[in-house]
Amino acid sequence: MKSIFITGASGFIGLNLVEVFLGEGWRVVALSLDGIPPYAAAQLATAPGELIDVRGDVRDKALLERVLAGQRFDAVVAGAAITAGATREQAVPAEIFEVNVVAVMRLLELAARHQVPRMLCFSSSAAMGELPFAGRAVLEDDAPRPLTLYGITKASLEHSARRWNSFGSAPRLMVARLTAAIGPWERATGVRDTLSPPLAIVRAALEGRAIAPLPEGGVRDYAYAPEAARQLFWMLTAERPQHTLYQISPGYVWHASAMFEALRACGLTVRVEPGGEAIAFNDDLTRIRSPLSAQRITAEFRAPPDAHEAALAYARWALANRAWFAQ
Repeated sequence: MKSIFITGASGFIGLNLVEVFLGEGWRVVALSLDGIPPYAAAQLATAPGELIDVRGDVRDKALLERVLAGQRFDAVVAGAAITAGATREQAVPAEIFEVNVVAVMRLLELAARHQVPRMLCFSSSAAMGELPFAGRAVLEDDAPRPLTLYGITKASLEHSARRWNSFGSAPRLMVARLTAAIGPWERATGVRDTLSPPLAIVRAALEGRAIAPLPEGGVRDYAYAPEAARQLFWMLTAERPQHTLYQISPGYVWHASAMFEALRACGLTVRVEPGGEAIAFNDDLTRIRSPLSAQRITAEFRAPPDAHEAALAYARWALANRAWFAQ
């Protein structure tokens, strides 16, 4: 049985990635501060793979050493991160760098020592600063222009991966530059300061609360998390990926209002009324955002689903997993 070690495994993308690897029959050693949520663990228990749930801090070098020394791993994912807003940046800047950069490099050191062949870490559209508002799709070859501490940490991983891979030593370090994701397993974990508008829409609709009309602005290149996890699986297992960095994005922008139609198509009553719950977009809605290009991942793997498919898949999952939203 092939094995993978995933840090930040109880987070949004982490859970989707755990689900994919378990579904493929892998042994997944999942490290997180709080453990795999019980509801998710019950769902994942039906998969053909084996889940080993480990609780601990990704900054604990001794813990990482024990995990990696315990068995032979085929891949490692450095998924733990603090997605910080301005308030957290001012309060704990050192902690942001310790988790987002230092812990990743420490894990890289240990993966090299234990001869893990491939490792993946995450960058973000935040590494590109204002470039998504420049009127064209952002390319993998565009240089990072971060404005926030979070973006700076992610840009540093991109540069670090290129340097590391120039040595030709194992592990090969892959970087996924991830856009805003939506879909199954999103929740408040305490390390993401902003959650997605589609999640707020789904939660309000499931609870029967009216939603205020959405603003016209606010389109994003929302990536459907299960498809993003599939793309990450490809990055970690493809025999000869041509690049170090791949953007995980649908390659187009769409509006969160698509969730209204998707939820209604699944038979749920969605009330949109003045005075209803206002959905926070956490963005400057006066500007038009361009997507991260998906050309590279599409050319080597497959094209992402369209917005209708993504919204409908999320709506179906939400209705089948109402208990997840009631936690």
